[in-house]
Amino acid sequence: MPQLDVVRVIGAAPELTTHDLLPEPDMGVLRLNRRTPPKLPIEVFGPVWAPWISTAAEAAACPPDYVAAPLLASASVLIGHARWGQATPGWAEPPHLWVAAVGDSGNGKSPGADCLLRDVLPELERKMIADYPDRLREWRASVEFAKAADDRWVKQVRDAEKTGAPAPLPPVTPAGSEPQSPRLRQNDVTIERVATLLATAALKGLLIVRDEFAGWIDGMSAYNPAGRGFWIEAYGGRPYRVERQKHPEPIDIPRLAVAVYGTTQPEKLALLMRGPDDGLFARPLWTWPDPVPFQLSRQAPGAQFAINALDRLRELDLQQGDRPSPMMVPLTDEGREMIAAFGREMQQRQARAGGLLRSAIGKARGQALRLALVLELLWWCGQDGMTPPPVQIGTRAFAAAATLMADYFLPMAERVYGDAATSERERGAATLSRWIFAERPTELHVRHLQRNVRLPGLRTAEQIKRAADALVEADWLHPPAAGSAFGQRGRIAYAINPRLWQAAG
Repeated sequence: MPQLDVVRVIGAAPELTTHDLLPEPDMGVLRLNRRTPPKLPIEVFGPVWAPWISTAAEAAACPPDYVAAPLLASASVLIGHARWGQATPGWAEPPHLWVAAVGDSGNGKSPGADCLLRDVLPELERKMIADYPDRLREWRASVEFAKAADDRWVKQVRDAEKTGAPAPLPPVTPAGSEPQSPRLRQNDVTIERVATLLATAALKGLLIVRDEFAGWIDGMSAYNPAGRGFWIEAYGGRPYRVERQKHPEPIDIPRLAVAVYGTTQPEKLALLMRGPDDGLFARPLWTWPDPVPFQLSRQAPGAQFAINALDRLRELDLQQGDRPSPMMVPLTDEGREMIAAFGREMQQRQARAGGLLRSAIGKARGQALRLALVLELLWWCGQDGMTPPPVQIGTRAFAAAATLMADYFLPMAERVYGDAATSERERGAATLSRWIFAERPTELHVRHLQRNVRLPGLRTAEQIKRAADALVEADWLHPPAAGSAFGQRGRIAYAINPRLWQAAG
Protein backbone atom coordinates (compact mmCIF):
# COMPACT_ATOMS: atom_id res chain seq x y z
CA MET A 1 0.00 0.00 0.00
CA PRO A 2 1.47 3.46 -0.88
CA GLN A 3 2.61 5.50 2.09
CA LEU A 4 0.13 8.31 1.30
CA ASP A 5 -2.80 5.92 1.66
CA VAL A 6 -1.48 4.69 5.00
CA VAL A 7 -1.27 8.25 6.35
CA ARG A 8 -4.76 9.06 5.15
CA VAL A 9 -6.25 5.96 6.77
CA ILE A 10 -4.39 6.53 10.05
CA GLY A 11 -5.64 10.06 10.14
CA ALA A 12 -9.21 8.83 9.77
CA ALA A 13 -8.83 6.02 12.33
CA PRO A 14 -6.36 6.95 15.10
CA GLU A 15 -6.58 3.50 16.69
CA LEU A 16 -4.76 1.98 13.67
CA THR A 17 -0.96 2.05 13.26
CA THR A 18 1.29 1.73 10.22
CA HIS A 19 2.27 -1.78 11.44
CA ASP A 20 -1.39 -2.83 11.51
CA LEU A 21 -1.85 -1.85 7.88
CA LEU A 22 1.17 -3.71 6.55
CA PRO A 23 0.25 -6.82 4.56
CA GLU A 24 0.54 -10.29 6.07
CA PRO A 25 3.61 -12.07 4.62
CA ASP A 26 3.06 -15.37 2.85
CA MET A 27 5.06 -17.92 4.89
CA GLY A 28 4.49 -20.59 2.26
CA VAL A 29 7.55 -19.43 0.32
CA LEU A 30 9.71 -21.03 3.00
CA ARG A 31 8.33 -24.46 2.17
CA LEU A 32 8.16 -24.10 -1.60
CA ASN A 33 7.15 -27.55 -2.93
CA ARG A 34 9.73 -29.12 -0.66
CA ARG A 35 8.44 -31.45 1.99
CA THR A 36 10.10 -31.68 5.40
CA PRO A 37 12.80 -34.38 5.37
CA PRO A 38 11.98 -37.53 7.30
CA LYS A 39 14.31 -38.59 10.08
CA LEU A 40 16.64 -41.46 9.25
CA PRO A 41 15.41 -44.58 11.12
CA ILE A 42 18.98 -45.39 12.09
CA GLU A 43 17.88 -48.27 14.30
CA VAL A 44 17.24 -50.41 11.21
CA PHE A 45 21.01 -50.71 10.74
CA GLY A 46 21.19 -52.80 13.90
CA PRO A 47 23.07 -52.61 17.20
CA VAL A 48 26.51 -52.54 15.58
CA TRP A 49 26.19 -50.40 12.47
CA ALA A 50 23.79 -47.80 13.92
CA PRO A 51 26.35 -46.61 16.52
CA TRP A 52 29.06 -46.73 13.87
CA ILE A 53 27.01 -44.46 11.60
CA SER A 54 26.34 -42.03 14.46
CA THR A 55 30.02 -41.91 15.45
CA ALA A 56 31.20 -41.40 11.86
CA ALA A 57 28.60 -38.65 11.37
CA GLU A 58 29.71 -36.91 14.55
CA ALA A 59 33.35 -37.14 13.43
CA ALA A 60 32.41 -35.60 10.07
CA ALA A 61 30.04 -32.98 11.57
CA CYS A 62 27.27 -34.06 9.22
CA PRO A 63 23.82 -35.69 9.42
CA PRO A 64 23.94 -39.50 9.80
CA ASP A 65 22.13 -39.76 6.46
CA TYR A 66 25.34 -38.75 4.68
CA VAL A 67 27.16 -41.72 6.25
CA ALA A 68 24.37 -44.29 5.83
CA ALA A 69 24.00 -43.52 2.10
CA PRO A 70 27.54 -44.45 1.01
CA LEU A 71 27.50 -47.40 3.44
CA LEU A 72 24.47 -48.90 1.67
CA ALA A 73 25.99 -48.37 -1.78
CA SER A 74 29.37 -49.78 -0.70
CA ALA A 75 27.90 -52.85 1.01
CA SER A 76 25.72 -53.58 -2.01
CA VAL A 77 28.69 -53.75 -4.41
CA LEU A 78 30.82 -55.76 -1.98
CA ILE A 79 28.04 -58.36 -1.88
CA GLY A 80 27.63 -58.03 -5.61
CA HIS A 81 26.67 -61.03 -7.69
CA ALA A 82 27.81 -63.40 -4.97
CA ARG A 83 24.29 -63.19 -3.50
CA TRP A 84 20.94 -62.17 -4.98
CA GLY A 85 17.77 -61.62 -3.01
CA GLN A 86 14.95 -63.95 -4.07
CA ALA A 87 11.26 -63.29 -3.44
CA THR A 88 9.94 -66.17 -5.58
CA PRO A 89 11.56 -68.66 -7.98
CA GLY A 90 10.74 -66.22 -10.79
CA TRP A 91 11.72 -62.98 -9.08
CA ALA A 92 15.23 -62.25 -7.87
CA GLU A 93 17.12 -58.99 -7.51
CA PRO A 94 20.83 -58.18 -7.44
CA PRO A 95 21.85 -56.22 -4.34
CA HIS A 96 23.34 -53.25 -6.21
CA LEU A 97 21.92 -49.93 -4.98
CA TRP A 98 22.03 -46.45 -6.46
CA VAL A 99 22.12 -43.80 -3.75
CA ALA A 100 22.24 -40.03 -4.27
CA ALA A 101 22.92 -37.47 -1.54
CA VAL A 102 21.50 -33.98 -1.99
CA GLY A 103 22.54 -30.91 -0.03
CA ASP A 104 24.02 -27.45 -0.27
CA SER A 105 27.76 -27.01 -0.38
CA GLY A 106 29.17 -27.24 3.14
CA ASN A 107 26.36 -29.39 4.53
CA GLY A 108 28.64 -32.41 4.96
CA LYS A 109 27.94 -34.67 1.96
CA SER A 110 31.61 -35.30 1.16
CA PRO A 111 32.90 -35.46 4.77
CA GLY A 112 30.18 -38.00 5.57
CA ALA A 113 31.42 -40.32 2.81
CA ASP A 114 35.15 -39.79 3.42
CA CYS A 115 35.61 -42.61 5.89
CA LEU A 116 34.22 -45.19 3.47
CA LEU A 117 35.45 -43.79 0.16
CA ARG A 118 38.86 -42.57 1.33
CA ASP A 119 39.85 -44.98 4.10
CA VAL A 120 37.81 -48.20 3.85
CA LEU A 121 37.23 -49.04 0.18
CA PRO A 122 40.84 -48.38 -0.96
CA GLU A 123 42.06 -50.82 1.71
CA LEU A 124 39.56 -53.44 0.53
CA GLU A 125 40.75 -52.94 -3.05
CA ARG A 126 44.33 -53.55 -1.94
CA LYS A 127 43.20 -56.84 -0.45
CA MET A 128 41.44 -57.72 -3.71
CA ILE A 129 44.57 -57.33 -5.83
CA ALA A 130 46.85 -59.30 -3.49
CA ASP A 131 47.10 -62.27 -5.86
CA TYR A 132 46.88 -60.28 -9.09
CA PRO A 133 50.67 -60.21 -9.80
CA ASP A 134 50.81 -64.01 -9.53
CA ARG A 135 47.85 -64.44 -11.88
CA LEU A 136 49.38 -62.02 -14.38
CA ARG A 137 52.70 -63.94 -14.34
CA GLU A 138 50.85 -67.23 -14.85
CA TRP A 139 48.97 -65.76 -17.79
CA ARG A 140 52.15 -64.45 -19.40
CA ALA A 141 53.78 -67.86 -18.96
CA SER A 142 50.75 -69.52 -20.60
CA VAL A 143 51.00 -67.09 -23.52
CA GLU A 144 54.62 -68.03 -24.08
CA PHE A 145 53.75 -71.72 -23.74
CA ALA A 146 51.02 -71.30 -26.36
CA LYS A 147 53.47 -69.58 -28.73
CA ALA A 148 55.97 -72.41 -28.30
CA ALA A 149 53.25 -74.99 -28.94
CA ASP A 150 52.22 -73.17 -32.12
CA ASP A 151 55.82 -73.09 -33.31
CA ARG A 152 56.15 -76.85 -32.73
CA TRP A 153 52.89 -77.49 -34.60
CA VAL A 154 54.01 -75.42 -37.60
CA LYS A 155 57.23 -77.44 -37.75
CA GLN A 156 55.25 -80.71 -37.50
CA VAL A 157 52.96 -79.62 -40.36
CA ARG A 158 55.97 -78.89 -42.57
CA ASP A 159 57.56 -82.23 -41.71
CA ALA A 160 54.29 -84.04 -42.48
CA GLU A 161 54.06 -82.29 -45.84
CA LYS A 162 57.55 -83.48 -46.76
CA THR A 163 56.91 -87.08 -45.75
CA GLY A 164 53.31 -87.29 -46.93
CA ALA A 165 52.08 -88.06 -43.45
CA PRO A 166 48.71 -86.71 -42.21
CA ALA A 167 48.92 -83.17 -40.91
CA PRO A 168 48.68 -82.97 -37.11
CA LEU A 169 45.83 -81.08 -35.44
CA PRO A 170 46.67 -77.67 -34.02
CA PRO A 171 47.36 -77.53 -30.29
CA VAL A 172 44.60 -76.63 -27.85
CA THR A 173 46.46 -74.21 -25.60
CA PRO A 174 44.21 -71.20 -25.11
CA ALA A 175 45.86 -68.58 -22.92
CA GLY A 176 42.59 -66.73 -22.42
CA SER A 177 42.33 -62.97 -22.09
CA GLU A 178 44.81 -61.05 -20.02
CA PRO A 179 43.70 -60.85 -16.39
CA GLN A 180 42.73 -57.38 -15.22
CA SER A 181 43.56 -55.89 -11.86
CA PRO A 182 40.40 -56.29 -9.72
CA ARG A 183 38.24 -53.20 -9.34
CA LEU A 184 35.77 -52.11 -6.72
CA ARG A 185 35.31 -48.41 -7.50
CA GLN A 186 35.35 -46.54 -10.78
CA ASN A 187 35.26 -42.84 -11.63
CA ASP A 188 35.94 -43.20 -15.36
CA VAL A 189 32.48 -44.08 -16.62
CA THR A 190 32.88 -44.55 -20.36
CA ILE A 191 30.73 -47.42 -21.52
CA GLU A 192 33.52 -49.49 -23.06
CA ARG A 193 35.75 -49.17 -20.00
CA VAL A 194 33.00 -50.12 -17.58
CA ALA A 195 31.85 -52.97 -19.83
CA THR A 196 35.41 -54.35 -20.05
CA LEU A 197 35.80 -54.30 -16.28
CA LEU A 198 32.42 -55.93 -15.66
CA ALA A 199 33.33 -58.69 -18.12
CA THR A 200 36.78 -59.36 -16.67
CA ALA A 201 37.97 -57.66 -13.48
CA ALA A 202 34.79 -56.81 -11.62
CA LEU A 203 32.55 -59.82 -11.94
CA LYS A 204 30.69 -58.91 -8.72
CA GLY A 205 29.98 -55.39 -10.01
CA LEU A 206 31.41 -51.89 -9.72
CA LEU A 207 30.67 -48.92 -7.50
CA ILE A 208 30.43 -45.81 -9.67
CA VAL A 209 31.43 -42.86 -7.51
CA ARG A 210 30.71 -39.35 -8.73
CA ASP A 211 31.07 -36.34 -6.48
CA GLU A 212 28.90 -34.49 -8.97
CA PHE A 213 25.88 -36.60 -9.86
CA ALA A 214 24.66 -34.08 -12.44
CA GLY A 215 27.91 -34.37 -14.37
CA TRP A 216 27.49 -38.12 -14.63
CA ILE A 217 23.92 -37.77 -15.91
CA ASP A 218 24.83 -35.05 -18.42
CA GLY A 219 27.79 -37.04 -19.71
CA MET A 220 25.98 -40.33 -20.23
CA SER A 221 25.49 -39.82 -23.94
CA ALA A 222 28.43 -37.50 -24.59
CA TYR A 223 30.51 -40.10 -26.47
CA ASN A 224 27.90 -42.70 -27.26
CA PRO A 225 24.26 -42.01 -28.20
CA ALA A 226 23.30 -45.26 -26.49
CA GLY A 227 24.99 -44.24 -23.25
CA ARG A 228 21.89 -43.40 -21.27
CA GLY A 229 20.26 -46.67 -22.27
CA PHE A 230 23.36 -48.57 -21.12
CA TRP A 231 23.18 -47.01 -17.66
CA ILE A 232 19.46 -47.64 -17.36
CA GLU A 233 20.21 -51.30 -18.15
CA ALA A 234 23.06 -51.29 -15.60
CA TYR A 235 20.55 -51.67 -12.77
CA GLY A 236 18.82 -54.94 -13.48
CA GLY A 237 21.70 -57.44 -13.64
CA ARG A 238 20.70 -58.91 -16.99
CA PRO A 239 23.06 -60.11 -19.77
CA TYR A 240 24.31 -57.32 -21.99
CA ARG A 241 26.48 -57.13 -25.10
CA VAL A 242 28.51 -54.06 -26.07
CA GLU A 243 29.42 -53.92 -29.76
CA ARG A 244 32.62 -52.05 -30.63
CA GLN A 245 33.34 -50.48 -34.02
CA LYS A 246 37.12 -50.83 -33.77
CA HIS A 247 37.10 -54.43 -32.55
CA PRO A 248 35.43 -57.42 -34.18
CA GLU A 249 34.69 -59.15 -30.88
CA PRO A 250 31.88 -57.73 -28.70
CA ILE A 251 32.11 -57.41 -24.91
CA ASP A 252 29.71 -59.85 -23.28
CA ILE A 253 28.68 -58.97 -19.73
CA PRO A 254 26.97 -61.90 -18.00
CA ARG A 255 25.15 -59.68 -15.47
CA LEU A 256 25.11 -55.93 -16.06
CA ALA A 257 24.72 -54.27 -12.66
CA VAL A 258 26.60 -51.45 -10.98
CA ALA A 259 26.14 -49.68 -7.68
CA VAL A 260 26.20 -45.90 -7.70
CA TYR A 261 26.96 -43.26 -5.11
CA GLY A 262 26.84 -39.60 -6.04
CA THR A 263 26.10 -36.16 -4.64
CA THR A 264 24.45 -33.05 -6.01
CA GLN A 265 23.19 -29.65 -4.90
CA PRO A 266 19.49 -28.70 -4.76
CA GLU A 267 19.69 -25.99 -7.41
CA LYS A 268 20.95 -28.56 -9.93
CA LEU A 269 18.01 -30.92 -9.46
CA ALA A 270 15.78 -29.23 -12.03
CA LEU A 271 18.55 -29.39 -14.65
CA LEU A 272 19.22 -32.98 -13.65
CA MET A 273 15.64 -34.07 -14.24
CA ARG A 274 14.75 -32.19 -17.38
CA GLY A 275 13.34 -34.18 -20.26
CA PRO A 276 10.91 -37.10 -20.41
CA ASP A 277 10.78 -39.70 -17.66
CA ASP A 278 12.66 -42.76 -18.93
CA GLY A 279 12.94 -44.41 -15.52
CA LEU A 280 16.52 -43.30 -14.81
CA PHE A 281 15.59 -41.12 -11.83
CA ALA A 282 13.42 -43.80 -10.28
CA ARG A 283 16.51 -45.91 -9.68
CA PRO A 284 18.39 -43.83 -7.09
CA LEU A 285 17.48 -43.84 -3.42
CA TRP A 286 17.54 -40.14 -2.54
CA THR A 287 18.66 -38.64 0.76
CA TRP A 288 18.42 -34.93 1.55
CA PRO A 289 18.51 -34.19 5.28
CA ASP A 290 18.50 -30.79 6.89
CA PRO A 291 21.99 -29.64 7.93
CA VAL A 292 23.17 -30.05 11.51
CA PRO A 293 24.92 -27.34 13.55
CA PHE A 294 28.64 -27.50 12.88
CA GLN A 295 30.80 -28.55 15.78
CA LEU A 296 34.22 -30.07 16.21
CA SER A 297 34.45 -33.64 17.46
CA ARG A 298 37.15 -35.74 19.04
CA GLN A 299 35.49 -38.92 17.75
CA ALA A 300 37.30 -41.16 15.25
CA PRO A 301 35.09 -42.54 12.47
CA GLY A 302 35.95 -46.21 13.08
CA ALA A 303 37.59 -47.07 9.78
CA GLN A 304 39.29 -50.23 11.01
CA PHE A 305 36.03 -51.78 12.23
CA ALA A 306 34.43 -51.06 8.86
CA ILE A 307 37.40 -52.56 7.00
CA ASN A 308 37.27 -55.76 9.03
CA ALA A 309 33.50 -56.10 8.78
CA LEU A 310 33.04 -55.22 5.12
CA ASP A 311 35.95 -57.46 4.16
CA ARG A 312 33.67 -60.38 5.03
CA LEU A 313 31.31 -59.18 2.29
CA ARG A 314 34.23 -58.86 -0.11
CA GLU A 315 35.15 -62.50 0.50
CA LEU A 316 31.71 -63.74 -0.53
CA ASP A 317 32.16 -65.46 -3.89
CA LEU A 318 29.95 -66.53 -6.76
CA GLN A 319 28.90 -70.16 -7.06
CA GLN A 320 31.60 -71.88 -9.07
CA GLY A 321 30.88 -73.96 -12.12
CA ASP A 322 31.12 -73.78 -15.89
CA ARG A 323 29.67 -70.29 -15.55
CA PRO A 324 29.95 -68.71 -12.07
CA SER A 325 26.53 -67.57 -10.89
CA PRO A 326 24.91 -65.82 -7.91
CA MET A 327 23.74 -67.77 -4.91
CA MET A 328 20.08 -67.04 -4.25
CA VAL A 329 19.08 -65.91 -0.75
CA PRO A 330 15.30 -66.37 -0.49
CA LEU A 331 12.84 -64.63 1.76
CA THR A 332 11.28 -66.70 4.50
CA ASP A 333 7.65 -67.73 4.10
CA GLU A 334 6.59 -64.85 6.37
CA GLY A 335 8.87 -62.52 4.43
CA ARG A 336 7.09 -63.44 1.18
CA GLU A 337 3.76 -62.56 2.77
CA MET A 338 5.24 -59.25 3.92
CA ILE A 339 6.59 -58.35 0.48
CA ALA A 340 3.24 -59.22 -1.09
CA ALA A 341 1.49 -56.83 1.31
CA PHE A 342 4.16 -54.21 0.70
CA GLY A 343 3.70 -54.57 -3.05
CA ARG A 344 -0.06 -54.01 -2.76
CA GLU A 345 0.53 -50.92 -0.61
CA MET A 346 2.93 -49.55 -3.22
CA GLN A 347 0.38 -50.16 -5.98
CA GLN A 348 -2.16 -48.08 -4.07
CA ARG A 349 0.35 -45.28 -3.50
CA GLN A 350 1.41 -45.37 -7.13
CA ALA A 351 -2.18 -44.96 -8.30
CA ARG A 352 -2.40 -41.69 -6.36
CA ALA A 353 1.01 -40.37 -7.48
CA GLY A 354 2.16 -38.70 -10.66
CA GLY A 355 5.30 -37.76 -12.53
CA LEU A 356 8.67 -38.94 -11.31
CA LEU A 357 7.26 -40.05 -7.96
CA ARG A 358 4.98 -42.51 -9.71
CA SER A 359 8.00 -44.14 -11.36
CA ALA A 360 9.92 -44.19 -8.08
CA ILE A 361 7.09 -45.96 -6.27
CA GLY A 362 7.00 -48.50 -9.08
CA LYS A 363 10.60 -49.46 -8.23
CA ALA A 364 9.96 -49.67 -4.48
CA ARG A 365 9.19 -53.41 -4.34
CA GLY A 366 12.47 -54.40 -5.94
CA GLN A 367 14.42 -51.82 -3.94
CA ALA A 368 12.94 -53.14 -0.71
CA LEU A 369 14.09 -56.66 -1.61
CA ARG A 370 17.60 -55.36 -2.40
CA LEU A 371 17.72 -53.40 0.85
CA ALA A 372 16.57 -56.43 2.83
CA LEU A 373 19.43 -58.52 1.45
CA VAL A 374 21.98 -55.76 2.10
CA LEU A 375 20.76 -55.23 5.67
CA GLU A 376 20.74 -58.96 6.42
CA LEU A 377 24.35 -59.27 5.28
CA LEU A 378 25.42 -56.02 6.95
CA TRP A 379 24.14 -57.34 10.27
CA TRP A 380 26.00 -60.60 9.65
CA CYS A 381 29.36 -59.06 8.71
CA GLY A 382 29.29 -56.75 11.74
CA GLN A 383 29.06 -59.66 14.19
CA ASP A 384 32.00 -61.14 16.02
CA GLY A 385 32.94 -64.72 15.30
CA MET A 386 32.97 -66.93 12.24
CA THR A 387 29.27 -67.59 11.67
CA PRO A 388 28.48 -68.59 8.08
CA PRO A 389 26.61 -66.07 5.92
CA PRO A 390 22.81 -66.19 6.14
CA VAL A 391 21.02 -68.41 3.64
CA GLN A 392 17.63 -66.65 4.03
CA ILE A 393 16.41 -63.07 4.30
CA GLY A 394 14.63 -62.96 7.63
CA THR A 395 11.39 -61.17 8.41
CA ARG A 396 13.27 -58.66 10.58
CA ALA A 397 15.46 -57.68 7.63
CA PHE A 398 12.51 -57.23 5.27
CA ALA A 399 10.55 -55.27 7.89
CA ALA A 400 13.56 -52.95 8.29
CA ALA A 401 13.88 -52.54 4.51
CA ALA A 402 10.15 -51.80 4.14
CA THR A 403 10.43 -49.17 6.87
CA LEU A 404 13.37 -47.55 5.10
CA MET A 405 11.51 -47.46 1.79
CA ALA A 406 8.05 -46.39 2.98
CA ASP A 407 9.00 -43.98 5.76
CA TYR A 408 12.32 -42.61 4.54
CA PHE A 409 13.38 -43.06 0.93
CA LEU A 410 9.98 -42.43 -0.70
CA PRO A 411 9.35 -39.27 1.38
CA MET A 412 12.87 -38.16 0.42
CA ALA A 413 11.98 -38.76 -3.23
CA GLU A 414 8.92 -36.53 -2.78
CA ARG A 415 11.19 -33.83 -1.37
CA VAL A 416 13.63 -34.10 -4.28
CA TYR A 417 11.03 -34.29 -7.06
CA GLY A 418 8.94 -31.49 -5.57
CA ASP A 419 11.93 -29.18 -5.44
CA ALA A 420 13.00 -30.09 -8.95
CA ALA A 421 9.54 -29.23 -10.31
CA THR A 422 9.75 -25.58 -9.22
CA SER A 423 11.07 -22.70 -11.29
CA GLU A 424 14.46 -21.10 -10.75
CA ARG A 425 12.73 -17.94 -9.49
CA GLU A 426 10.72 -19.91 -6.90
CA ARG A 427 13.78 -21.80 -5.71
CA GLY A 428 15.72 -18.56 -5.40
CA ALA A 429 12.91 -16.99 -3.40
CA ALA A 430 12.80 -19.97 -1.05
CA THR A 431 16.58 -19.86 -0.55
CA LEU A 432 16.50 -16.13 0.11
CA SER A 433 13.55 -16.42 2.48
CA ARG A 434 15.34 -19.04 4.56
CA TRP A 435 18.39 -16.78 4.84
CA ILE A 436 16.21 -13.84 5.92
CA PHE A 437 14.43 -16.04 8.44
CA ALA A 438 17.75 -17.16 9.95
CA GLU A 439 19.61 -13.81 9.90
CA ARG A 440 16.70 -11.37 10.56
CA PRO A 441 18.14 -8.34 8.75
CA THR A 442 16.26 -5.03 8.65
CA GLU A 443 17.17 -4.52 4.99
CA LEU A 444 18.27 -6.74 2.16
CA HIS A 445 21.19 -5.41 0.08
CA VAL A 446 21.77 -7.01 -3.30
CA ARG A 447 25.48 -6.18 -3.44
CA HIS A 448 26.10 -7.56 0.07
CA LEU A 449 24.34 -10.82 -0.80
CA GLN A 450 26.29 -11.15 -4.03
CA ARG A 451 29.74 -10.37 -2.61
CA ASN A 452 29.64 -11.59 0.98
CA VAL A 453 26.85 -14.10 1.49
CA ARG A 454 26.81 -16.06 -1.80
CA LEU A 455 23.72 -18.20 -1.31
CA PRO A 456 23.30 -21.33 -3.45
CA GLY A 457 21.71 -20.44 -6.78
CA LEU A 458 21.94 -16.72 -6.02
CA ARG A 459 25.39 -15.86 -7.34
CA THR A 460 24.57 -12.95 -9.66
CA ALA A 461 22.81 -9.67 -9.00
CA GLU A 462 20.14 -10.61 -11.54
CA GLN A 463 19.37 -13.90 -9.75
CA ILE A 464 19.17 -12.11 -6.39
CA LYS A 465 16.85 -9.44 -7.79
CA ARG A 466 14.49 -12.03 -9.30
CA ALA A 467 14.29 -13.83 -5.96
CA ALA A 468 13.80 -10.57 -4.07
CA ASP A 469 11.03 -9.46 -6.43
CA ALA A 470 9.28 -12.76 -5.79
CA LEU A 471 9.46 -12.01 -2.06
CA VAL A 472 8.01 -8.55 -2.72
CA GLU A 473 5.03 -10.33 -4.28
CA ALA A 474 4.85 -12.56 -1.20
CA ASP A 475 4.85 -9.44 1.05
CA TRP A 476 8.14 -10.31 2.72
CA LEU A 477 9.95 -7.31 1.26
CA HIS A 478 9.21 -3.77 0.16
CA PRO A 479 10.62 -2.76 -3.22
CA PRO A 480 13.70 -0.50 -3.36
CA ALA A 481 13.13 3.20 -2.98
CA ALA A 482 12.67 5.30 -6.11
CA GLY A 483 15.99 6.25 -7.67
CA SER A 484 17.73 2.93 -6.94
CA ALA A 485 16.72 1.22 -10.14
CA PHE A 486 18.40 -2.06 -10.90
CA GLY A 487 21.33 -1.74 -13.26
CA GLN A 488 22.47 1.61 -11.91
CA ARG A 489 25.43 2.04 -9.61
CA GLY A 490 24.52 2.50 -5.98
CA ARG A 491 22.87 0.55 -3.20
CA ILE A 492 19.82 -1.53 -4.02
CA ALA A 493 18.07 -2.23 -0.74
CA TYR A 494 14.80 -4.00 -0.03
CA ALA A 495 13.17 -3.24 3.32
CA ILE A 496 11.90 -6.19 5.38
CA ASN A 497 8.22 -6.28 6.25
CA PRO A 498 8.21 -5.97 10.10
CA ARG A 499 5.18 -8.23 10.28
CA LEU A 500 7.40 -11.08 9.15
CA TRP A 501 8.81 -11.47 12.65
CA GLN A 502 5.32 -11.43 14.16
CA ALA A 503 4.29 -14.18 11.73
CA ALA A 504 7.41 -16.09 12.63
CA GLY A 505 6.49 -16.04 16.29
